[in-house]
Amino acid sequence: MTRKGPWRAVGLLAILPLFCEVGAGAQPLSAQSQAPAPVAVTDAMRVLYDAAFQETLRKPADPATLVGFAEIAVKVGDLEGAISALDRLLLIDGDQPDVKLELGVLYFRLGSFEAARSYLDEVRTSARASTAAKARAAEYIKEIKRP
Repeated sequence: MTRKGPWRAVGLLAILPLFCEVGAGAQPLSAQSQAPAPVAVTDAMRVLYDAAFQETLRKPADPATLVGFAEIAVKVGDLEGAISALDRLLLIDGDQPDVKLELGVLYFRLGSFEAARSYLDEVRTSARASTAAKARAAEYIKEIKRP
């Protein structure tokens, strides 16, 4: 297996709905809040988050650990933590359009539109990005350009 292989097997596309809010119940971008929806963070979620964070300290370059932490971080509203974990994935392999899409969406949700646009433009122009990823990136870019 190549260096890139192990973390692709993690199923990064499985976390796409977490970040992009795709699916039958998804609202149009204009109806979505830039800020993450309020989540009642339970004690159990906090324990999971803390354990996942500690695991990233033990395994800072393990893709599965980083993806797991990013998923939990989004659920508890720590978008910056999720961004940090996904940025580390790009240090492992910088040519990952799905990771860049996730980062673009997270920055969009934070209201950091220039950072979002940078990642989304890379997805839109990537030869490796799927048609669906390119279309989703284009939707967010269009939303950023609205007055």
